[in-house]
Amino acid sequence: MSQTRFTASGDASPEADAPPGQLIAWRLRALEQQMPAAAFPAGSAAPSLVYLLVTMVVAAAAVLGFAVYDQRGVPSAVRDSQRELVSNVARNVSLAYTRAAADLDRHIAELRKPPVPADAEVLSRVVGEGKAWIGAAVVQTASRQALVASGVAVPIDQLPTPLPADDTVPVSTSDGPALVRIAALDGQRTLMALEPLLMRNLRLNPAARHGIFVIAPDGHPTLIQGVNAVDAAYLPKVFDGLTRSQRGQSRAVAVKEWRDRQMVVSSAPIGDTGFVVASVIIASVSDGTSLEEGLLLGSSLLVVAFLAFLLMRAFLVAPIQTLLRQAKNDACGAVTLNRQSLRTREAFRIAQALAVVSGAGLRGKRWRPTTMQGLTAAALVALAWPAVAVATTLHEPRPSLPEQLFYDEESRVEVVNSVLGNALDSGLQTVSRISLANTKTGPAKFEPVLKQGMANEHRFRGMYLVDPKGAVVKSAGRASLRTAEPLPGEAGIRIDSSIDRLPVIYAFRIAEDNGYAVVGEFDIDYLLGVMRRVDGRARVVDSDLRTVLDSSGYRAMQPLAGEAARKAAIAAIAGGTVRDQRTGGPPALMAATALTNPPSVAHLEWVVVVERNPASLQMPQVIMNRWTLLMAGTVAGVVALTFVWQFFIFVWPLQRLAASANRMRAGSFDEPVPPQRHDDVGAIAMCLEICRQVRHTGSARFGGAIRLRGSEEDFTAVHPRIPGQRGANRAAKV
Repeated sequence: MSQTRFTASGDASPEADAPPGQLIAWRLRALEQQMPAAAFPAGSAAPSLVYLLVTMVVAAAAVLGFAVYDQRGVPSAVRDSQRELVSNVARNVSLAYTRAAADLDRHIAELRKPPVPADAEVLSRVVGEGKAWIGAAVVQTASRQALVASGVAVPIDQLPTPLPADDTVPVSTSDGPALVRIAALDGQRTLMALEPLLMRNLRLNPAARHGIFVIAPDGHPTLIQGVNAVDAAYLPKVFDGLTRSQRGQSRAVAVKEWRDRQMVVSSAPIGDTGFVVASVIIASVSDGTSLEEGLLLGSSLLVVAFLAFLLMRAFLVAPIQTLLRQAKNDACGAVTLNRQSLRTREAFRIAQALAVVSGAGLRGKRWRPTTMQGLTAAALVALAWPAVAVATTLHEPRPSLPEQLFYDEESRVEVVNSVLGNALDSGLQTVSRISLANTKTGPAKFEPVLKQGMANEHRFRGMYLVDPKGAVVKSAGRASLRTAEPLPGEAGIRIDSSIDRLPVIYAFRIAEDNGYAVVGEFDIDYLLGVMRRVDGRARVVDSDLRTVLDSSGYRAMQPLAGEAARKAAIAAIAGGTVRDQRTGGPPALMAATALTNPPSVAHLEWVVVVERNPASLQMPQVIMNRWTLLMAGTVAGVVALTFVWQFFIFVWPLQRLAASANRMRAGSFDEPVPPQRHDDVGAIAMCLEICRQVRHTGSARFGGAIRLRGSEEDFTAVHPRIPGQRGANRAAKV
């Protein structure tokens, strides 16, 4: 009777009785049960497959991107520039009205305190010099009859019935659109103040027949600046859908009679007033991105990716899979008469070590490349496409820019100039008002005044009361950065020239009675936020061309960088607005203007410089270059990730396994082969270890199962547990 042996897993081992063919099959089945399952992404084929699939997605996305922009029309850069222009105009008009309304409300709050002044005095204190409010009237609230009026007549017939207590109503006058601020003085009288919607003169392109309109809440458009590009009868159709719009927009309108031109209509709401600013230009159309070029890029990328994929398969996947099949046969004791030649050095060395167990060995002295060399060649082939794409794109000439963009750039720099000047002037007005209103307030009681001023003024980082020597006596907000020295004059805006690395800009006003002064230091982050309202880079430089403010980050008081920027700044110091001053090279969207308005900031002798990179514009050629560079960068990243994945997960463990195989080829079978990973390389390592055990201890190790060894008379018996044995052993230990 033959003895049946058992594996460690409990399966019966028919080695004694089974024919050789069945024995090999049984060993192979037992081996497969112990092998790691190399599922995705553990398999050796996963990196190359992922690379190919991702590259196909990139190629498809690139072609789709080219197809989306493959249309003839006005470049998106022109539409975006017009939308930004009207948004800035609407914002500035809204801010001007908000500031005037706040001043008016402050006056009205004082007028409501008893004793209430006479009507004529009310108008005198409200209208004042007539800079903001050009007309005002005091009327009886119930009958709407005017008691007293001043300046331009208020269109009372356009106001709602009954009159709101405190509200702003949009109206249309013979001079254009305007706003009426209504405020109740008491139960019997109501104050009405009229403010026109004024905007600074914009840089308009006469060749584009540029016109700026204001659309009233009832849909009636009024031409404010420029010319009307179309007949007035067509304006309602041009401005269709823009009445009381709540967001900025820009669209191109096709005209049947114009084959190479389109109308660009852009709009933005003026706060919550109900008015809308609209810009109309006639712009030339151009071709969009080339779909044929996108197809060429995508197809060439796929060809190169497929070649790199084949190289990865040839030098990593195929050798490992062939070696794994042979290793399983050798680990089961199968006799292989004709062993398949392997093309990589590591795989061939491991195959030689596996053949040692058969006794025949595997010879071969032909030079073979390493797996690393093959994958490097695949990576170089894969990187050839992004390298050529980047080189071709960077050497292409920059596309010509539409003339409209240069006009808009001049308007953009004037927007920054206006907003920055008004912000500085408003800060000066704040400190002047506080100083004049508290000429009799002693220094000991000035801290609450400064705190109240800080609560109402968000432009300052801190407000201070300083003595005639310039030392801080009382403060609110953050600590003062200004050097303690006498103030230069009675009132104004200054920058502390003794501090180089940080611009300390402050407004001050000296009280006439006691010589003390109120100083407000401007928050630099606030001023930079004002400059960042326009796209691109905005800088403020002084007369020595040193950088005072820079929206892109900087160190203060450093020389202005860039020859073109320096030339533009020098040309703008004399006054006016200038555009790019470079003498050679590609054009740049750059404009500069001197900070001369309001008059309170003219003495600073600052120049505002705004610059945009043409490569950031939504022009057809720029879009194609951007898509190409994006594709190239993505492909390069995928190649690098695939190469790193293959090296650390497969090549490096394969090299260590080849070193163990070299020891076995040299006749050393004592050192075990450690398992590498739970993947294809780990399975090969297990097979190599089984072959080493076979050579070291005998054929009982075939198939990887641990078997019982001994003579036929040796049987395994299970002994019953002896009752009380555990307690006896414990007593003996005690």
